Amino acid sequence: EHGDTFGNIRNLMIDAAGKGEQTEKLSLGCSSSQTARNLEEIVCQENSIYCWARCMSILEEGIPHENYCQEERNLRLDCVNPRNQTYTGGHGDYYPACTASAENATSYPKLPVYQEIRDPDICTDAAYNDFAKTDGYAHSFDLGPSIFMWSVVDGEVDGRLVFDGVFGFLAIGHASFAGGPHDAMNGASIIMALPGGDYSAVTGLDLSLEPNINEYVISHTASAFRHWKEPVSGASTSSYEIEVVENCFTAIKFKTSEINGIPFDLNGKNDLIWSGNNQDYYAGYHGYGNRGIFVVDFSSGEAYMKSDEGQHQDGNNQGGEDVASKTSDASSMFSSWSTTSLLAIICISLYM
Repeated sequence: EHGDTFGNIRNLMIDAAGKGEQTEKLSLGCSSSQTARNLEEIVCQENSIYCWARCMSILEEGIPHENYCQEERNLRLDCVNPRNQTYTGGHGDYYPACTASAENATSYPKLPVYQEIRDPDICTDAAYNDFAKTDGYAHSFDLGPSIFMWSVVDGEVDGRLVFDGVFGFLAIGHASFAGGPHDAMNGASIIMALPGGDYSAVTGLDLSLEPNINEYVISHTASAFRHWKEPVSGASTSSYEIEVVENCFTAIKFKTSEINGIPFDLNGKNDLIWSGNNQDYYAGYHGYGNRGIFVVDFSSGEAYMKSDEGQHQDGNNQGGEDVASKTSDASSMFSSWSTTSLLAIICISLYM
């Protein structure tokens, strides 16, 4: 640990920049053993500090100037999370604040039973395959750690998203490409299931309260759940359901023609997103691999990952991959997604 505040480091960086020097103080970000990517990239403008891998305005957090914390409150200006822990790197929910905290950021507290300590004798591949049966659905698409299955009935999408993970949260909805720090996610309208209620950014969800499922609109400018925790008012959620094999698997079901008033295109292609959390109860980061952007044509049953879209333009499979291999009808069997394979892709800790 370097022991300096962001303000001190910023001043040293500016001074070094003026002298054309490369100093140890320019090492800021992933760890003290790494060198800053580029000096000019991490020198922030006045009344902003380097926080969560970018420059953030202190004015937007109600701090009138850089010396305010020390001069007016006898505190220091730093980058913290809602639990008043200091940023040291990685993913999370951080912002500039006046603080006296000496505690470095830690991971969110875990679920009582999280993914890595599932009972392997109960949460077997066979149990998941049984839970993920596609009986009654016309089409399905294997997303890796999850499966999306659907039919179109009376002008509505009858859908089910199954997740090979314990219940931290599970969500699916319309992707948004309106811009923002996380394109496709920021501004997205989603159906989201939570394992508890009374959310606080400090203490997370109260797991003693009933699980719930609602529609949400992810903030266009901020990804942390505290910025968009209020469900869409007046949304019809009577057909939305949560299914759980306790401490093993999760699924959500819905029958609707729209999410947040945005209709599904039943005669064409739809950009959808999904994400799931199997670690904590803070509606936080989904972890690498437990999310994706995919395309579904509800009329034809075709589906593929958004990253493969070039192979599917104008119905032309340019990559040579059989589209049928990307989707299956309700009678097809899925290959097992083992717990070992799932854990192999969870390499970083939302914070959805």
